[in-house]
Amino acid sequence: MTTPPGRDPHLPARLRALSIITDGELRTGRAWFRSLSRFLDRVRPGVVSGSENLDPGRVSDAQAFWTDEVNVRVLPTITQTLRGAFRRVTGAGDPITDSYVQSYLNTAGNRLVRIPDEVYSLVVAEIERGIREGDGIREVTAGVNQILTATGSERWTNRAVTVARTETMGAVNAGVFRGAQLDAQQRGDPAPFKMWLATEDSRTRPTHRAADKQRTLLSEPFRVGTSQLMFPGDPTGPAGEVINCRCTMLPVVLGEQIDWTDRQFRTEE
Repeated sequence: MTTPPGRDPHLPARLRALSIITDGELRTGRAWFRSLSRFLDRVRPGVVSGSENLDPGRVSDAQAFWTDEVNVRVLPTITQTLRGAFRRVTGAGDPITDSYVQSYLNTAGNRLVRIPDEVYSLVVAEIERGIREGDGIREVTAGVNQILTATGSERWTNRAVTVARTETMGAVNAGVFRGAQLDAQQRGDPAPFKMWLATEDSRTRPTHRAADKQRTLLSEPFRVGTSQLMFPGDPTGPAGEVINCRCTMLPVVLGEQIDWTDRQFRTEE
């Protein structure tokens, strides 16, 4: 059956991917923001310990608390997203026991536990700004308090969106990528392919729009701008091509009548 002129044959895949991604972003963003709120509430009394004393070094006191929040609340949410994407491609075992998947999740965890360093830098920068501009301790303390309150500014809300989108896209596409690898092994396919599918709207960066419908061997990277990515959201790629990416990967089987569009994003039983 031929596709009518002007129609996108990959629209069903794009829409199903969008549904999965939207759900993953919501869950991940909510988990990250709640954990951040608990972390900042724990940090604040130590950093702002008195009207004449601001000690950004006390941020590190809650490092272990943040690591626990990531491991217990945030990473399991990302794992659930990856697991769902993996199982939509293949039924080959539990993805969490797969060494590739476990390595990916460990890397994601290492990215997420860095937030105390970011908070410390923000607090120090605010104190330095206040000293430089001649602010009184009350004004500087107010600025630090705003940093240490999750709902005090748009900063942390926007940061939650960025983290949620980046980590969700990486998890979805890592799950699809690894699932496609194992599925190809099961089928005895010596040369499986993959396709890059971009989100088609005005927010899609030019390099990702240019990569739309690009096909390559599953074992080879996509060429995106001047970068090489194994899948959209590949964490080994440069930040400019990975952060806030909303593209997806579609496994392609040449010469076989397999409807990957439905299979990749089918509803789990």
